[in-house]
Amino acid sequence: MKDFSKFEKLLNTSFKNKDLLLQAFCHRSYLNENPNFRLEHNERLEFLGDAVLELVVTEYLYRK
Repeated sequence: MKDFSKFEKLLNTSFKNKDLLLQAFCHRSYLNENPNFRLEHNERLEFLGDAVLELVVTEYLYRK
C-alpha cells in the first residue's frame, strides 16, 4: 500500500479507511495492467464526488 502520510499532513487530516483513499487514486487503466490488485477502480467514488459537488454548487447558485 502506498504511504499517504505526506498527503494527509498536507490536508491536515487523517483518513480512517486508508483503502478508500487508495481506491480514490486507482484508475481503471491501472487495474487493466494489475488485475490482481485487491481494490476496485475509482469510478464509483468519482461519481459520488461529482454528485456532492453538484449539490453544493447548485445550493450556492440558488442562494445567490
